Amino acid sequence: MIFVNINEHPTKSNIKVFYYKDIEHANYFENLLKTSKVNYEKQIDEDGDQTIYFGINKSDFEQVKRLNYLTIGHFRKPFIPDVYLRYFVIFLSIIILTIAFIGAWLSK
Repeated sequence: MIFVNINEHPTKSNIKVFYYKDIEHANYFENLLKTSKVNYEKQIDEDGDQTIYFGINKSDFEQVKRLNYLTIGHFRKPFIPDVYLRYFVIFLSIIILTIAFIGAWLSK
């Protein structure tokens, strides 16, 4: 499931807002912005839930959207975290597909 954390700015139509609830994710995203030399504004919701907001010009949106997805991907957990179970599922799927292809081929 992809978590999309992009909103329109409430008052400025030329600004997109990216937000993060986790400080580690926000720091990683901010480092990507700095290395890409993208201008941004940062604000932390001090009174609420400590959400960190980044205001980005719409002209940089496509580049920053890619950086956002890189950040989300960097912290994403594997679908099947156990390595042995993951390979077992892949192996079992290959066996089932092989049996299905053999059955389809023999039924002709």
